Amino acid sequence: MAESEPVVTNSGPLIALASVGQLDVLRALYLSVLVPEAVWREVTEAGAGRPGARELAATSWTTRVTIDPPPDRLLTEELGDGEAEAITLAVRREAKLLLMDDRRGRRVAELAYRLRVKGVAGVLVAAKRRGFITTVRPLLERCEATGITFRNG
Repeated sequence: MAESEPVVTNSGPLIALASVGQLDVLRALYLSVLVPEAVWREVTEAGAGRPGARELAATSWTTRVTIDPPPDRLLTEELGDGEAEAITLAVRREAKLLLMDDRRGRRVAELAYRLRVKGVAGVLVAAKRRGFITTVRPLLERCEATGITFRNG
């Protein structure tokens, strides 16, 4: 059974999971997946033709959310628009979890906002524990083979 509290996702997990054909593990794990507008645009528009673009646009189980009022200016100066909106949305909706791989964004979310953060590796481990996938390492290796890293700055 999927967890009922909403989770917020940044673009990295969406792209990485789509690149290995595992975007649906988010639907299996989480009942409500919120995607901030900046993240949606980053994946589906700026990333058109790349992993995640078509897959995210075709989902019926994600909720695209406009952030109004916008994130705090200091947050947007420190991070990209997607990270800033994801953190802001997670705080405002009291999300159980923020999905993000970007190291700087994770630090800000955890230390400044006391958010619980999980990256792609953590999502895949949770999916394996729940029986939705059988292995984790080969999927992470496939992500890295396509140029996706989990040590962002």
